[in-house]
Amino acid sequence: MALPPVTRPSAALADLRAFVATREKHQWVFALVSVLITGYFITIFLIQSTTKEYKPPEVIWVKDYSGNRTDAEIKAQQKIDQQKQLAEQAELKRLQEAQRKESAKLQKKLSELGI
Repeated sequence: MALPPVTRPSAALADLRAFVATREKHQWVFALVSVLITGYFITIFLIQSTTKEYKPPEVIWVKDYSGNRTDAEIKAQQKIDQQKQLAEQAELKRLQEAQRKESAKLQKKLSELGI
């Protein structure tokens, strides 16, 4: 099988111009639509192909209580749970305050530098 002969760029442009001149308007519309659809799918594949950082699943532990508990047992457990929750909230506030202080120090240093 022989290769086609080498042509001049001007001859190739003339051939392309003749090809374009013979096309109907609806052929250009369909060609544009087909290129856009193909480009859309390629773009979607490229966007979805990015790997995301692994995030471990969030596990929520639920304590199973028996159905025949007395009201006194329920109230006692609620008091214990409330104390735990208050301790956790106090710890969170303490950590947030420490972070606020660090941020204020950093902001002060940046202000001194004129940033």
